[in-house]
Formats: sequence, structure tokens, C-alpha cells
Amino acid sequence: MGEQFNKTLSNFVKDFACRNEVIAKFKNRTPISEIVKELTFPISEESVVTMIWDYLIENNIILLHEPGSDKNLQYDIVKKDGELGKTYFEKVKKSSPDKNDYKAINIKELRADKSRYNKLETFEKELLEKLPLKNEVYYCKSII
Repeated sequence: MGEQFNKTLSNFVKDFACRNEVIAKFKNRTPISEIVKELTFPISEESVVTMIWDYLIENNIILLHEPGSDKNLQYDIVKKDGELGKTYFEKVKKSSPDKNDYKAINIKELRADKSRYNKLETFEKELLEKLPLKNEVYYCKSII
């Protein structure tokens, strides 16, 4: 239990200290290797990659499944007041990502096509190399 607490505390400190800085630099298309060098609070490259990956997934910039499928559904918990002042919580479905906003990227094909791969910027190449891309196909909003 102590080890889990230390890990959780460490993640909290990293998020508090530099998550906003990492995401701001990422949005400016700064390569991951440069983000790690430029941080005011030093953290590992692995932590930076995890922050970026979490940001991409949480904000529906990268979808793990085809847009419109039930696997991409997200929910909010909304506090409501019922009869006689009784408070309850309701699970409300968020709007589903629009299919037209996403482009299917076949990671395996992109890595294999050297002419297309070599045209990518350093920022894009580092994303392909360092993000935990385990699926063959991802659905992306204008990153690559």
C-alpha cells in the first residue's frame, strides 16, 4: 500500500508542477525531446509522454475506436435536485465525436511508407515513435 501511495503522490506532484507547461508546449508542436529539456520542473520523458497521451485521449483528439461507435461514448455525472429537495446524481451521455472531424491513420502503413514518413516533421515522428500506439488504426484530429 505504501508503494501505491508514493506512486500516486508522485503523479500528483508531476501533474501539478508541469502538466500545463507540457500541454502548452505540445500544442505549440514542440517535439517531446525538447519539452523534456525545457521543463522548469524536471521529469522523465516517460512522464511527459504519459501526460501527452492522456491529454490526447481525454480531449478526443485521438480516438481508439471508429468515430460514432459506442466504445467512444463518454459520460458526465450531473447533480440534480429531485422532489422534496432530495439530491441525486445522474449519468448523462456527452455528445459523440463527429466522424467528419477525424482521419483514420494506419500506424503500421505510415511507418512502412518511408517516403511519407520522411515528409513528417520531427514533432510528428516523435509522436509516432514515443506514444503508446498499440492499435493498428487510430482516428485523429489533425495531429499527423
